Amino acid sequence: MRPTAKQAIHASFRRLLLAKSLDKITVRDIVEDCGLTRNTFYYHYEDIYDLFDDFLDTQMHDVWQSLPHESSWDAVLMRLLECICETPQMGRHIFFSKKHEAMRLYLNKVLAISLDRYLLENMQGLTVSADDRRLICDTCSNALYGLIEQWLTGPDALLLKSRLHRVFRSFEGAIRQALEYCANHPAGKEEAF
Repeated sequence: MRPTAKQAIHASFRRLLLAKSLDKITVRDIVEDCGLTRNTFYYHYEDIYDLFDDFLDTQMHDVWQSLPHESSWDAVLMRLLECICETPQMGRHIFFSKKHEAMRLYLNKVLAISLDRYLLENMQGLTVSADDRRLICDTCSNALYGLIEQWLTGPDALLLKSRLHRVFRSFEGAIRQALEYCANHPAGKEEAF
């Protein structure tokens, strides 16, 4: 089956992103790589950054569709990371671009969805307010995002996967402890600093 124009553009974009920085990829690069016209590109996208946003959304959608519903939160997160950061170099090509903010928003969204799913699975028997659940989720998301960015942009990028697995395992105990604390100490009943 022949790929659609959008699929061909995405495939070219991915290949180019493996080779060079997001900010250095041009519409010309993409249309030459995939054999489409500039008009076809502009029919689908306003510019490279619009393509990048769609690329991230498509990757997230495809991963959610391909993984079994009972997949663990860390398996989902690792699969999503692998789609957009196939190599450490690809991750750096994104993180060191003008579109860094889109990557931050994407990763925060991915982390929040994955962690919230994990929180819901582990709240059985505990009464935790929505605010406390959001607080735990946001705290963990920000910590994980900081680690992911640090590792992808630093010299230890090749160790990312093994280190994330270790962090995930340690977070599981910390998350359960946070849920238990919030269940036993509802907001508003804490002592002031």
